Amino acid sequence: MPELLITRLRQRLIDKPPYFKYRKEVFYYIVHQLIIIEQIRKKEEYHVLNKSKLRDVTICDPYKYIKYLENGEFIISDNKHQRGKKSKWYKINEKLKQGVIKVVLEPTSKLYKAIIKFQRKRRAHFNRLAPHLKLMKDKFMGMELDYSRAYKWAERCPETAKRYSYITTINNIEDKRFRYFKRNKTNNRLDTNLTNLKSDLRQYMIGDFVSIDVRNSQPFLLAILLQSILYPKGTLCWYLQEGNLAKTFGIRVIERIVLVHQKQEKAEMVNFRSFQDSVVQGQLYDNFIELHSGNIERCQAKEIMFEVLFSQNTIYKHGGKFIPYKEDKRIFARSYPFVAQAVKDLKSKNHKILPIYLQQLESYLFIDRIAKELVENGVIPFTIHDSVIVNASDQEKTLGIMTKLFKEELGLVPALDIKKM
Repeated sequence: MPELLITRLRQRLIDKPPYFKYRKEVFYYIVHQLIIIEQIRKKEEYHVLNKSKLRDVTICDPYKYIKYLENGEFIISDNKHQRGKKSKWYKINEKLKQGVIKVVLEPTSKLYKAIIKFQRKRRAHFNRLAPHLKLMKDKFMGMELDYSRAYKWAERCPETAKRYSYITTINNIEDKRFRYFKRNKTNNRLDTNLTNLKSDLRQYMIGDFVSIDVRNSQPFLLAILLQSILYPKGTLCWYLQEGNLAKTFGIRVIERIVLVHQKQEKAEMVNFRSFQDSVVQGQLYDNFIELHSGNIERCQAKEIMFEVLFSQNTIYKHGGKFIPYKEDKRIFARSYPFVAQAVKDLKSKNHKILPIYLQQLESYLFIDRIAKELVENGVIPFTIHDSVIVNASDQEKTLGIMTKLFKEELGLVPALDIKKM
C-alpha cells in the first residue's frame, strides 16, 4: 500500500479518532480494494466501491469507514451522487501515493478470517466450469513465476503507484488462495490473475512458453462484424448470424450501415475493403501512419482506434453537447469514412454495446472454440483474451488448430504474432 497514506491515516486515527467503534484493518482493506480496482480499470479516473461486498467481508457498515477516509482526504470522491441511481465514486488521493509499505493482517483477526472465507466462496463456481476449463484452471493453479526476479523488476519501477500495483498482483499469484479463474458475466471473457498481469512480468513465468496472439485484434473483429453486415452469408459463428446482429444492434442500424456503404462506394470514397485488408494482414496501424505521412506515431494510432471503438458518440456536460476525442475521430474518419460512420451507428443506442459485442465474439473464438479444441488435442493453454500461451513444443499444433478454426468460423485467418516468452 502507499506508505505516506498509511502513515498519515495512522496518525489521524490518533489525533482525530472516528466517532464510531472501529477496526483499523477495515480502513486498510477499503483502501486496498480501491487500489486493486484502479489497476484493473486503468482508464477510469473514479471507481465504484461495492459496499455489499465490503459489508460481507468486513462484517461492518463500510459507509462510516468510507466517509472517514473521504473527510480526511485519503480518498477523493467525484461528488456525483444521485439517489437511487448512482453512488459516489472514488479514487486514491494522488498526493498520498508515495512510498510502498506492506501491511500484514494477523491470522487471528476477524478480517483475516473473513477474507479467507470469502476467497473460498469465490472458488465455489469451479465445479460448474466446462470440462476443458477445469483442466485449464488446474494448469493455471499450478503455474509459477520466478517470484524473486519478478519482485525485483516491480521494485525498480520509478512510478510509485504502479510499483505497489505490480507488487500486489505478484503477491496475489504467489499466495494461491488469491488466484481467480472465472468468466466475466458481461463479456464472457476468462479473467485470471494472468490477464491482469503486466506483459513485462509474464517473462517470469517458469517454463518454456510461446505466446500466439491476433494482431490488431479488436479492429480485426470489427472488420469481421462489418463484413457480416455488408455481405451476409451463412456462417457457423452464432455471433455473426443475421438474426443475432439485428437483435443486438437493431434492424434500422444494420440497414443504415448497408445504405451508407453503397453511397460511399458510388462516390468512390475510401471504402471498407482497404480497412479490411489492413486488419487481416495485421498492418492497420502501419498503414494508418503511412496515410498520414508518418506524422502519427504507432502508440497514437492505437489510441485513436480505441477512442473510435470504445468512447461515447456524444456527451452532455455543463449544459452542452460534446463529441469526446473529436479531433482523433476526425483524423480516423479522413482515412476510413465508412468505418467511422458505421462505428458511430453501431454505438447509437448505447456506446457500450459494440465493445462488449466484440469482446463476446473474441471470447467465443478463443475460449469456447480454440481453447476447447486445444485441450481436446492434449494442449492445455493459458489464455489472455485475444492470445494463447502454450508450451513451445506445442507451437505448430496450436497454429494448425487456430488456423483451422478461424477458417471455419470466420472464413479467413488473421495475422498472428508469435513471441517466445
